[in-house]
Amino acid sequence: MRYKFPIKKVKNWYALEISCAKCKTPIAIYQKAGKGNLIKMQFHRIIEAQNDIKNIPGHLICHKCDNILGNRGKYKNKDTFWIVRGQINTQVLRNYKYKK
Repeated sequence: MRYKFPIKKVKNWYALEISCAKCKTPIAIYQKAGKGNLIKMQFHRIIEAQNDIKNIPGHLICHKCDNILGNRGKYKNKDTFWIVRGQINTQVLRNYKYKK
């Protein structure tokens, strides 16, 4: 089951598909703004997810291979997953259209 969340209006954003580096299972589609690597995933920028990852109490874990992908924390008083380096793959979705 896919969960859809409302997106926030941000200039020059693009969609990133995030998947597990170990088993290649898709985890989420994320609204990325700016250049650079993905270091943290802020909850309010998650567009779609395989599981309801906003209600996970602890680490972000792949539901297929139980690999730890990120640690839960705060950034500017917003809930965030801090990505463990080398544990995720990202792919830019060029023609992604958000549908409610």
